[in-house]
Amino acid sequence: MKIEDIHAFTAFVKLQSTSLTAQQLGITQPAVTRRIQSLEQDCSVQLFDRNTRPLKLTAKGREIYEQCCIIEQEFNRLKQIIALQSVNSTHLRIGIPNSLSESGIFGMIQDLQKDFPSAKIEMSTGWGKELLSKLAQDELDGVISTAKEHSAFPKDYALKIMGTLHIRPVVSKSLGRSGISAWEDIQELGWILNNKGCGFREFLTEQLEKQHEQLNLKIEVTGARVQLDLVQQGVGAGFFAQELISQTPHFNQLSILDIEELNLDVIVYNARRENLNHAQAELFDVIMERFNKEVHLA
Repeated sequence: MKIEDIHAFTAFVKLQSTSLTAQQLGITQPAVTRRIQSLEQDCSVQLFDRNTRPLKLTAKGREIYEQCCIIEQEFNRLKQIIALQSVNSTHLRIGIPNSLSESGIFGMIQDLQKDFPSAKIEMSTGWGKELLSKLAQDELDGVISTAKEHSAFPKDYALKIMGTLHIRPVVSKSLGRSGISAWEDIQELGWILNNKGCGFREFLTEQLEKQHEQLNLKIEVTGARVQLDLVQQGVGAGFFAQELISQTPHFNQLSILDIEELNLDVIVYNARRENLNHAQAELFDVIMERFNKEVHLA
């Protein structure tokens, strides 16, 4: 049994696409198929029900998938132990969107630098398009970013999908109890959003225009912390990732609204320059692994 076969299998289950799996692993589509078939032969079971579209795991396939995920986690830990022996002189510049700046990544970086004080890790925040532009101009070595669909991924970078964030309208618990539940209610209340450039705000604007409504922007701020404070006080509605606000002290004072027209699920991915040296690439992977655990991406 080969770790490469396990990587191909778990990636395909997550992405549900041979072409995207091939792109993420840097191999051909036939190679993805061969690796999955090789794992099936080694396990002596059928992993997928090939009569379904999209392919679904068999009961035994689901059990093997869960175990493969554990094997990958342990394998990554081993790689990190080896890689981090050589990061002390490594310099790495990483960009993270403003919308994820409250995710705990800065505290995580501080902890990492305590272990490796000679490694220089620079973090920059900005809007997604701005960060990708800096990556293209070699002002950053790698970024964490989001996209609504796979076709929006940047080209010419080593790219990995990290998971999904579920962005939903949020109001204070008291307003939720008082009956605010539809987009019309929120429009009347007014939105508290990041300034222009925020992709989540752009999505809301587009969705409301489909309802022949203009965005009722009540307060414009920068940063999730101020937004959360104002939303919790009942000043207006916000638009946040469930996975992030669930980890904040505000969470039990908030109501997450499920409004089909305004629900947004985004793919979180990381992209890095192909020409990073080995130590930089390994340190980048370590940071991404720890970020994934911090945010609990789906």
